[in-house]
This record gives sequence, structure tokens and C-alpha cells, in this order.
Amino acid sequence: MAATLRKNFGKLRLFGRISPIATRISSLYTRPIQPILTFEDRMKEINKKDPVLNPDINIGLPLPKPSSTRKNKNRFKQWNIERLKLEQDSRLLKLEIDPEKVKEESIKEQWPNNVHRIIKHYGIYRDLFDNAHFYPQPVLNVFYDYDEEFTTIVYNGNKILPSEASVVPYIKLNLPSEEKDSSFWSLILTSPDEHLQDNTMEYLHWFVGNIPNDQIENGEVICNYLPPFPLKGTGFHRYVFLLYKQNKKLDFSSELRPPNCKSLEERTFKNLDFYKKFEDDLTPVGLQFFQSEWDKSVTQVFHDILEMPEPSFEFIYPVRYHPKEKKWPHKKPFNKYLDIYRDSKSINEEILKEKLKTSSPFKPPSPRPLYPNSYTIPLTYPKWYRSKLSNMRLGKNQWKDLHKHD
Repeated sequence: MAATLRKNFGKLRLFGRISPIATRISSLYTRPIQPILTFEDRMKEINKKDPVLNPDINIGLPLPKPSSTRKNKNRFKQWNIERLKLEQDSRLLKLEIDPEKVKEESIKEQWPNNVHRIIKHYGIYRDLFDNAHFYPQPVLNVFYDYDEEFTTIVYNGNKILPSEASVVPYIKLNLPSEEKDSSFWSLILTSPDEHLQDNTMEYLHWFVGNIPNDQIENGEVICNYLPPFPLKGTGFHRYVFLLYKQNKKLDFSSELRPPNCKSLEERTFKNLDFYKKFEDDLTPVGLQFFQSEWDKSVTQVFHDILEMPEPSFEFIYPVRYHPKEKKWPHKKPFNKYLDIYRDSKSINEEILKEKLKTSSPFKPPSPRPLYPNSYTIPLTYPKWYRSKLSNMRLGKNQWKDLHKHD
């Protein structure tokens, strides 16, 4: 049948009755027939699970059972009864709410699920446990001393500078009463983004094992504390505190680092391998993490603690595409058109020269006027030059860094 169709299409084309497009349609009939899949093969394709897209292995403690439907109905009825009184007290500014009680209820009902979503969003399960997951229990609290009066809490990926995390943090474990007398714990601080040579490895910043009950100070220091050192030019790094529950007192001699360990090679660590090694006796129960980016204290960490030169990185942006330069561009302002094809170094040099004209090493920078363009620009200047002066005053386009003083 396909041969007959091709023959007829060829005759029609000779007499000019059909276009070349129609002849391409005829080629559809000559394509090989795809093999028909059996029912079993088709069901295998449908039911196939990608281990990355379908992580369903819970390696932690089971979630507490939600409140029964009957209990929720009774609470809802009671809330309806008290609703009118609460509204009246609120209007009269007599309503008093205990924030600690609200926090306690939210932790009991929603905290594990909410934190689980945050941790999954930041890819921590993927990078530390190969997509296995667990629901963190509200037992781990981490604080850094900000100054003599205030502390910085590590909470759901908040941003903390390396200078604020330069000292050993204060750890508080809110353990259930039945586990305070005879339990052992392990605390690890690791960073999945820092390794200088292997992206699949981590650096171990702190490891305290065999912690009796909630007494961190009585645990075995397997690896001493090392402050965060996110490299310059690499953006934000994740720093993860992991709390493991031990079934018994364990021997961590294989993970022991030298006292005051300064070698990054010796601090190389992989949490997944560590967990697989002790998975029969360890269960992850708590997790807190923060994010940090480079500041000047990182240089001190490299020079004073690690005793090595500090590496730094710079992102090289891809070269922007510009069409071929025309000799007579139509309806294009000549100054803006020529700036497109100028070398960025010459533009930055021009900006720096203008910046140095208005600055002095012996005087503080003069304050910018509130309305920079309120000062008139002489009309005798050409229009393109007046536009340039206006942009310089307002800090627009390439002049956005002109008025910044470090």
C-alpha cells in the first residue's frame, strides 16, 4: 500500500497537482513500525520508581500519632463555645495569650512536619543521607554567644556570620523524662559544601560522642571544634548539627582525630559512610542547620588555625552576545551604542577615576544630596552629556557603584 501511495504522489507531482510538502507526508507511511509492548512491559514502565524522586525510607523515629477524630471534634466544640468570649475580650483588650503554651502546642502538632519540609527543600537529606529521611524531634537547641547579653540561635537555616560562630556553641537537649537517666547521644557538626577537592565529601567541624543523658560537657570529644570557613566567592554554605541516639555506649576510635586537629585532610568526613558503619546502634533524631558566607574572620581561621594560605574564588560570567557592530546604527544613541562594545575594564576605569575625583584620603566622604538632580545642568551641554551627568548623579546604569564608599 505504501508503494502505491508513493507512486500516485509522484504522478500528481509531475502534473503540478501536489506540493513538495505533501510528498513529505507520504514518507510517514515508510517508517518502521514500533514494536508493541506487552502488558507486563507496560506495567513495569508505569510502576518504575526513581530512587531520587521517590525517597520513602524513614531512618528515624516514628512520628507521634495524630489526635483522634473524636478528640478533635470535642476540641472544636469547646472552641466554638469559648469563641464569643474570646472575641469580646479581644475587642476590650482583655485577651491574654500565653506564648509558651502556643509554642508548646505548635511543636507538638506541626513542628516535625514543618522542619522536615525545610530540610528537604535545602537538600540536606539528599547530600547527607542519600535521600533517606527522618522527622527531627524538638530535642536539639543550639546557641552561639553573640555578646555578653545576647545569643544567636541556630534555627531552620538562618544566616549566621563566621565571626558569630567562632566559638564552641552552647547545646541544650530537651530530652523526654524517660530518656534522661540511661541514654547516650552523639552530636556532629558537618558541612556538605566546603570540601576543597571532592564535592561528595564533607569537613567534620565538631564531633562529641557517648554523651550521657543531656550532659554535653561529659561526652567524648572525638574531633575538636573548628569555626566555619566558607570560601570567598562561593556564596552561602550549609552547616548541619546532627544528633544521633545511641542504643549503647559505642567505640568511636576509628573516627578519632588528633587533639586540636588542623589538617583538612584528617577532617575529611562523609556522614553517609559514618551512619552506615554504625546504623545498627545509631538513630538520627535531631537536626539544626544554619547558612554562612565569607567574612574577614575566615582569613584568620586559615592563617591562625589551619596555618595555610586562604583560597578565594571569583565567578567568571559568560561573555554577553552582541550583534556585529554597525558603522551607521539606525535610531541608536551613539554614546549608549558605543558603550555596548567597550571593554568592561575601560568602563570600570572611567568610573574609578570619577570616584577618585570626589574623594579624599584625609576627609570623610561628603554626603549625597537628597535630590541630586535638583541642581540644574546647563542647557548649553549636548543632550547625551546631560543624560550622562544625570545618570552619574542618580547612580544609574554603569554608575551604580559611583557613590558607594567601603
